[in-house]
Amino acid sequence: MLQDVWLAIDERRYEQAESLLRGNEELFPTRAGQMALGYILAHTGRHAEARKVFDNLRQQHKDSDWEHIAVHQLGRVERLAKQHGAALDLFREERRLIEAGGQDPHKLATSDIEMAQCYLALEQFDAAKSALDEALSFAKTHDDPETLGRTERVLADLSLAEGHPDAAKLHLERALVAFKESEDEFAVRELETQLADL
Repeated sequence: MLQDVWLAIDERRYEQAESLLRGNEELFPTRAGQMALGYILAHTGRHAEARKVFDNLRQQHKDSDWEHIAVHQLGRVERLAKQHGAALDLFREERRLIEAGGQDPHKLATSDIEMAQCYLALEQFDAAKSALDEALSFAKTHDDPETLGRTERVLADLSLAEGHPDAAKLHLERALVAFKESEDEFAVRELETQLADL
């Protein structure tokens, strides 16, 4: 059931995902169920409700190895709510929590990608590039095609913002290769459409 919920979320079928989730009384109250709920709420503009869900999860997992995940999701809520300064503060806090538990390249790269999107929205292009370069290095060093694809995708957005459509196309083509390797069919379809429209 959880896999079906996340498949619907990944394909942006949020109403269906929420219906599946709320209809499962065993899954809904669990940490995994609440994570999915918060994600759905954040992506459907119900930011206050999403904050409450992830705040509760954070309090339940305070001082545990899982706390940084709740902080990451709180940062994503703020980014989606266009509160980019607040989001950056949360992602910096997440990074401190990750580093306190050791250097996990995937977690650090994921945080970098989120921070880069905030910097991009704030038109702080140098800071965005720096974060993405770090994420790219982590992804390549640790053979992580999904993270590589996500990084290349944001690098394309950065290139477009800076007025370099040819560079953006190159980054999208690299992202497409990475998502094919990670077998993310939905991302592949999205990128093929985006490249056709560029």
